[in-house]
Amino acid sequence: MAYRRSELTLFRLFGAPVLVHWTVLLIVLLALLFSRDPLVLSAGFAAYLSLILVHEIGHACIARFNRLRVHELLVFPLHGWCRYEAGRTRGQDIAVAWGGVAAQAVLFAVAVALSILAPNPGGPFGPALAAIVLVWGPLNLLNIVVNLLPIAPFDGRTAWGVLPWGLQRIRSSLRAPAKATATKKPPAAEAKKSTNEKVVLLSERRKRR
Repeated sequence: MAYRRSELTLFRLFGAPVLVHWTVLLIVLLALLFSRDPLVLSAGFAAYLSLILVHEIGHACIARFNRLRVHELLVFPLHGWCRYEAGRTRGQDIAVAWGGVAAQAVLFAVAVALSILAPNPGGPFGPALAAIVLVWGPLNLLNIVVNLLPIAPFDGRTAWGVLPWGLQRIRSSLRAPAKATATKKPPAAEAKKSTNEKVVLLSERRKRR
C-alpha cells in the first residue's frame, strides 16, 4: 500500500492505481469503536466497499476492452469514480457507462446464490454472511436503480443513450442497401455506354486517317 495525497493506494489495475479516500478508513474505524458486533459491521462495510469497487472495475474493464486508457479508480464513502480516456465514439461511452451496473449485477447473482445455498446461515459467521447477502442483494439492486437514473451525475444519463444510438444504427444499416441499389447502374445501360464509347473511338480513328 502507498499513500498519494489524501488517498491510499490498494493495488493497480490495468496499470492504473486503485485508491481509497482516507475518509473511508475513518468512518470504518469510528463505526468499529461504537459497534456491539464488530464482525457483522466489518462484513457489511467490506461488502459495501467491494460493491463500489466492483462497480468502478466494471467501468474500467469495458474501457480497456474498447482500448481506452484507464487513469485511476477512486473509492469514496458513498460513491466511486473511474477516470478513463474519453471514448472515441458515442457507442464506447455508452458501453463504459453500462459496465458499472453490469458488474454489480454479477454481485447480485452471487447474493442470490448465497441466499439459496444458505437461506438461514447459522454458526459464528452466520450474521456476517447475512450482512453480505443484504448488501449485495437488496441494497445492491436499489443502488443499480439509482445509478440508472437518466440524470447527472448518475451513469443512466449516458447509459440510456443506447436507445437513440441503437435506433440510429438500425436506420443506417437499413438505408445502406437501399442507397447502394439506387446508385448501381443497370447492366443494360452499362453495356450501351460501352458500345457507344467503342463507336466514338472508331469514328475518331477514321477521321485521323
